[in-house]
Amino acid sequence: MQTYYFIYAMAAATGLVSAGLAGTSWAMVAGDPPRLGILHRLDFLTPLKVLALCLYAPMSVVRLGLWYLEYNPIFALAVLGLGLGWSFLQGVFILTTFFGYT
Repeated sequence: MQTYYFIYAMAAATGLVSAGLAGTSWAMVAGDPPRLGILHRLDFLTPLKVLALCLYAPMSVVRLGLWYLEYNPIFALAVLGLGLGWSFLQGVFILTTFFGYT
């Protein structure tokens, strides 16, 4: 049973790492970190902006949960669970699509 826990943790870590890489890449190219404010104007880069936001969202949610941990632990744990669940699903997608894990 411990193998499954390792696989779950590897999938969540893969999702968090890919989210961090997407956010860092967007920040290097665009000059500012991805956030919802980048969608205030529609232009030809809007699909890339939406893609960057969707890829970066698990990291942003986990960071928000860690920030709220001191102020409201119940809300923070719920937000952390949401962010880690999203990163797990993103990691499963990446591991199955690009690396062939089943």
